[in-house]
Amino acid sequence: MKIFRKVLFYLTLTVAVLFITAVTSVFLFKDKIINQFIRQMNRNLNTPVNIGKFNVTIFEEFPELSIVLSDVYIEDSHAGQYPLLTAKTISFQLNPVEVWRGVYTIRGLQIRDSEVHLKIDTKGENNYTILKNTTPTDSGSVNFELKNIGIQNTTVHYTDINAEQQFIFSSKKLLASIQTVKDVYTIEANGELTTEKLDINNNSFLKGKSFSIKSLLVYDDLEKLLTIKPSTLSLKNSGFNVTGEYHWKKKSIINLNIDGHDTDIQTLLTLLPQKISRNFEKYQSKGEVYFNAKLNGEISRGPSLTIDFGFKDATIFHPDYRSKIQGASLQGSFASSVVTDSRKAVLVLKDIRGILNDEPFTANFIIQNFKDPEVICDFKGRIDAAAVQGFYPQENINDIEGSLLADISFEGKLQLLKNRTTAQRVSTRGSIELEKINLKYGKDKIPLHDLTGSLQFNNNDLALSNVSATLGNSDFLFNGFFKNVITFLLFENQPIGIETDLKSNFLDIDQLLAIGFGKPSQGKNQKYEFKISPNININFNCNVKSLRYRRFTGHALKGDLLVKNEVAVSRNINLKTMGGDLTFSGIVDAKNHKAIDVVSTFKLNSIYLDSVFYVFENFDQTFIQDKHLRGQVNADVNLEFTLNQNLKLFPETLVADISTVIKNGELNNFEPLKKLNKYLDDEGLSKLRFSDLKNDIHIEKKTIYIPQMQVRSNVTDIRISGTHTFDQQIDYRIVTPLRSKKKIDLQEAQTAVEEESGQTKLFLKIIGTTDNYRVVYDIGSVRKKIATDLKKEVQELKDAFKNKGMKKKEAELEKDEYFEDW
Repeated sequence: MKIFRKVLFYLTLTVAVLFITAVTSVFLFKDKIINQFIRQMNRNLNTPVNIGKFNVTIFEEFPELSIVLSDVYIEDSHAGQYPLLTAKTISFQLNPVEVWRGVYTIRGLQIRDSEVHLKIDTKGENNYTILKNTTPTDSGSVNFELKNIGIQNTTVHYTDINAEQQFIFSSKKLLASIQTVKDVYTIEANGELTTEKLDINNNSFLKGKSFSIKSLLVYDDLEKLLTIKPSTLSLKNSGFNVTGEYHWKKKSIINLNIDGHDTDIQTLLTLLPQKISRNFEKYQSKGEVYFNAKLNGEISRGPSLTIDFGFKDATIFHPDYRSKIQGASLQGSFASSVVTDSRKAVLVLKDIRGILNDEPFTANFIIQNFKDPEVICDFKGRIDAAAVQGFYPQENINDIEGSLLADISFEGKLQLLKNRTTAQRVSTRGSIELEKINLKYGKDKIPLHDLTGSLQFNNNDLALSNVSATLGNSDFLFNGFFKNVITFLLFENQPIGIETDLKSNFLDIDQLLAIGFGKPSQGKNQKYEFKISPNININFNCNVKSLRYRRFTGHALKGDLLVKNEVAVSRNINLKTMGGDLTFSGIVDAKNHKAIDVVSTFKLNSIYLDSVFYVFENFDQTFIQDKHLRGQVNADVNLEFTLNQNLKLFPETLVADISTVIKNGELNNFEPLKKLNKYLDDEGLSKLRFSDLKNDIHIEKKTIYIPQMQVRSNVTDIRISGTHTFDQQIDYRIVTPLRSKKKIDLQEAQTAVEEESGQTKLFLKIIGTTDNYRVVYDIGSVRKKIATDLKKEVQELKDAFKNKGMKKKEAELEKDEYFEDW
C-alpha cells in the first residue's frame, strides 16, 4: 500500500510538473510563437489579413497548444475592399513538444461564428485565389496535418454571375479529420448542412432544407483529384448515396453519381424549383419511389446531367385532405447535355397512371428547351370534381360535385401562343364532357348548378356545344366558339374572341354584375367598378326570355352585342318591358375608364309612363313622380352621355332628342297645376286627363328644353313650354283659357290677358325651384320674345346634335366590319 501511494504521488507530481512546464513554456515562448506564425502567414497569403487579437493557450484543446485568432478579417482577391472570410475566432492546434523543437505542424483547426464569400465575376475570375506558390525551406515553416477540424455556426455564400448561380449554405456544427500520406489527403466529415438558398437561372431549389452529412473524401494534391468515396446525405427520412470524382489538373472534369434510397414523393418535390414545389410541399406518399442522378463532363463547358426518378404502385395524399391517388405510377427523367444551358434540357414524365376516387386516368408530359419551351402532353380519364377538390382544393370553390370526361392532347412551342397570328401552329386536340357539375363560388357561395355540355379543342380555339348551367338566379345555354382561348388562359394580357349564341330563361343582372365586378355597397349609392377589358372581343346573339336589373324587368329580349377594343356595340335589340315594347341600339366606348361615352337610340312603343318613372327611381328627383302620372308613351330617343367608372352620369355631358306621343295620359295631384286654381277657379286641375300629347323635347347643358305643346284635357285646353335644369331650376310658361275673371286682379294681370280667336287667354309662368316655386303672371312685353327665343334655341341645339358625325358614323358600323378579324 505504501508503494502504491508513492507511485501515485510521483505520477501526480510528474503530471503537475509537466503541466506547469507547458504553461510556463507557453508564457515564455508566446511572443516567439506568434511572430513565427505571423511571418508564415504573410509568406503564404496574397491578400491583407486583419486580426483583432492573438493568443496562445494550452487550455482550449489540452494537451494541444492552441493559437487563437479573434475577430479575423481576410480580404478577397478582387479589386476593392471585400471580405473573403470573417470569423469571431479561429484556433490552430499544434503539438507543444514539436513547437519547442521549432516544428510548426497544425494538427487541428476550430472555426466559430464565421462567414465566407466566394464569388466568380463577369470575367470568370474568382475571388478566393489568395495563396502564394511557396515551398517550405526551413524548420520554422508551418505545415498542416489536420486530424481534428471543427466548424460551428458558419455561413458560406457562393455567387457565379455569368452562370446565374447563387448559393448560400449554413451549418451549426460540422466535424472533420484529415489524414495525410505524402500528397494524398483523406478527409472524413460529419455534421449538418442547410441550403439557405440555391438559385440557378432564376429558379430556386432546396430552400431551407437541412441535410445530415457523412462523407469520405480523398484528395490527391499532385494529380489535383478529389474522389468522393461512398458518402451519404440524409434529408428527412430519405437518404442519398453519393460517389464520384472531380479532376482539375488540366481541365475541370466532374463525374458524380447520386442514388436515392427510402425516398418519398415529398423529398422528390423538394428537389424541384421552389415556385413549383411550394404548392405541393405537404403532399406525402406511400410506396416504392426511386431516384438517381449523374453529373458528368467538363465544368467550363457545362457538364451533362441526367436524372431518373419515378414510383410504382404508390399512394399520394395530403394529410389534411380526404382524397387520395392510389395505384399511382410514373416514369420520369430529366436530361441536359449542358446543365448550364436550359435550352438543352428535356423533362419527360411518361406512363403517368393512377386512380382517384375509383376513376382511373393516364397522362404523359414532355417539355424540351426550357428557354423556349416546347411541350407535348396528353390526358385521358374521368375526373370526379369532388375528388380533385379534395386532393388539391381551390380557393372560392365549395361543395363541388359532378365529373369531367377528358381526352385531350397538346403539342407545340409555348412561345407561339403569345402571338395570335402564330398560335394556330400549336396543336390542341380533344374534348371535355361536363357532367352535371355543381358548386358554390366565392365568399357569398353563389351556387352553380347542372353545368353540362361539351368542350371541343381545335388548336387554339374552343368550341362550346350545348353548355348550360344555372348560376345563382340566372340560367344560360351557350353554343359557339372561344377563339385564342389557350393563349388567353396561359399568358397575361392576351386577347380572347367569344362568338356565341346565348339563350336564357332568366338573367339576374344585379347578381351577375356583383359576381363579375364585385359586390356593390348597399342602398341608393350602389357602385360597380365597370370597365371593358381590351383583351375581350365578343360577338353575342342573345335570346333571353326574362331579365331583371334593379327595378327594371324585361321579357323576350333578342339582339346582338359586339365588344372590341374596349367598345361595346349593340344594334336593334328588342324586348318587352313596362307594358310595351322597347327597341334600342347603341355604343359604349370605355377606352377612357374614368369617362365612358355612350351613344344610343331608343324607340318606345306603348310604354307605361308611370312605370318609366318607377323603374328609373323618378330620375333621382321628387318634383314629378310616378304617382302623378298615367298614360302610354310612344317615343323616338337619340342621346349621348358620359359615365364614370361607377356608372354615374356626368350631367353636363347628357344630350338628347326626344320625339314623344303620350296617349290616354293623366297628371294627378301635381302641385304646380293645383296652384293654378288660384287663377282659374277649377278644381279639376288636380286630376288632369288628356288623350294625345305630342312634343319634341331636347336635353343639353344640364337643361330640359320643352317647346310649346298643347294639352287638350277633360278640364281645359292648355299650352305649356319652358325649361327645367338639372339643379331643379324651373321656368314653365302656361297659356290657359280664362273662363272667369273673378279670381284674378284685372289691373295686375292686365298685360297677362289677351283675346285669341274670340277667347280670353291668361298667360302664367311657374318659376323658382322644384322645392320653392311660385306662379305669377307672364307679362306680355316679355313673353313673346321668350317663346320665340326658346323655339329658336331648341332648333339650333337639335340641328347641332344631329350633325355630330363621328359618333353617329360609329353607331352605324356594320357588324362584319367591326368583327371581321376574329
